[in-house]
Amino acid sequence: MDRSYLRPVTDDVFFISSRLKEIDPSYYVVYNLLKSRYEVHSKEQRGNTLCFVVPYDRLDARTLEYAARTRNPFFGKRGDKAEEEKWLKTL
Repeated sequence: MDRSYLRPVTDDVFFISSRLKEIDPSYYVVYNLLKSRYEVHSKEQRGNTLCFVVPYDRLDARTLEYAARTRNPFFGKRGDKAEEEKWLKTL
């Protein structure tokens, strides 16, 4: 699949791309040239790596808050249901 329209974002003014790795080490940021938007992808997802579209026109602290709020550490994993339910109650 040709993904030449996705430009990796490794350096930004507020270091959002590197700070996202504190939330999930597999996250990386790209700028989608076709849709003129920022996207967060995960190296651990197979196939479609898109995790979420940044709902803002720039990368800033709101992006970190959004990533932390929407991240599901149990997505696509089999594990202890009790742990998952405990995590869900914290939301």
